[in-house]
Amino acid sequence: MTVTCRALAAALLTGLMMTTTAPAGAAPTPVSRPNILLVVLDDAGLGQTDVMTRTQAWLGTTGRDYTHAVATTPSCCPSRSSIFSGRYVHNTGVTQQAKIDVYDHDRTLQHELKRAGYATAAAGKLFNGWELAKQPPYIDHWALQHGGFVKAHFNVDGTDVYPPYSTTFTGQKVTGYIDRFEREDDRRPWFIYAGFVAPHSPYTPEPKYAKTPLTWRANPATREKDRSDKPAYVRKFKVSGAEGVQTSIAQMRTLLSVDDQMEAIRRRLAATGELDNTVVMFLSDNGKSLGEHGLPTKFVPYQGSIRVPLQLWWPGRVPAGRDGRLAPLIDVTPTLLELAGLTPGYQVDGRSLLTGARRDRVLLEYWYDSVNGSYPTWASTYAPGKFQYIENQQAGGVFREYYDLRRDPWQLTNLLAVRGVAGAPDTGRLAAELARARTCAGARDCP
Repeated sequence: MTVTCRALAAALLTGLMMTTTAPAGAAPTPVSRPNILLVVLDDAGLGQTDVMTRTQAWLGTTGRDYTHAVATTPSCCPSRSSIFSGRYVHNTGVTQQAKIDVYDHDRTLQHELKRAGYATAAAGKLFNGWELAKQPPYIDHWALQHGGFVKAHFNVDGTDVYPPYSTTFTGQKVTGYIDRFEREDDRRPWFIYAGFVAPHSPYTPEPKYAKTPLTWRANPATREKDRSDKPAYVRKFKVSGAEGVQTSIAQMRTLLSVDDQMEAIRRRLAATGELDNTVVMFLSDNGKSLGEHGLPTKFVPYQGSIRVPLQLWWPGRVPAGRDGRLAPLIDVTPTLLELAGLTPGYQVDGRSLLTGARRDRVLLEYWYDSVNGSYPTWASTYAPGKFQYIENQQAGGVFREYYDLRRDPWQLTNLLAVRGVAGAPDTGRLAAELARARTCAGARDCP
């Protein structure tokens, strides 16, 4: 980026801060706040959304593309608790899929927006264990499902329905909410959450996309021959790179239908005159291993599982372009609240992505969950382009991993399993740093 481009980006960002962040005691009135559309995919890894060509022409070309976004807990329900709250899972308490009952809904994005006068709605998948007929706190209208594509079970404001294809139905509910809010009070801002199940298993495409030719390239981690340096739970899996390619292609075929619905949503926003006053945040709750290190799914601290797409769009307010900063999903809520001119009424661990401040590392954490299988509790310090340190809890004690991401970005060689290696890390210092991070609270305290 040239100096001139940097200056322009800084000027645009300064203008954004001046127009969207209210001075103390003078918060913007509801009519001056933007609409907010939060779109969350399920299990989409980095690069897979490239197949959504119209969505990328919209959000990727004219929006802000955070190219190093990560899920701090790569498991559906825990990750969503962090997305909606801006807090690490060790602070939300939702450490397993079934623990949504301990979630504090008063410390969430939807609570803050509802309190500020927003109309609210949610469509698609919210939380795995959420009772579909139960109205989510601070959500005015809902059309929720747990999973599946063909005749999946939805509950719409208390009524059970089984639509032909879940992705299409979710998109239709979003456009319907846009129309409804436009009719009821055009001056009132709205928040709509769209939780598409795609590209989660069972990867059922619409018939028109069932044989669409697509390509996906395996990476060096899918060709790893010697996994003796990995923990025991990793070594027991044996998914090949070829299997991973086929899974990814199946996933991407389901994303083609999401692309259709995103285009329909964009058109509806334009038709109602709301497009330019709508913030769009587009992301996935976590990625998915596609044969990397022989692994079949998420729940692990490696690249395929943690790295996700993340794009932010608001024309004239958010500078377009690629942003390579480390962007954990705990930053979603602080960022959206800042764009709405709001300050969180509770302590968040994340930070707004609109500031110039950049973190150099982040905490990743996961707790054993019998629903997910045999993946153990682990925690990790992840410093992109530098290193990753991991502690796995297993029988007999802690199994440690350390990867030099400068020389080994695909995490092929655990330096703590190689005797006499030059430049071996100080595990005492790393362990102490990780222990502090695992109990951190608040943006000033947390990495």
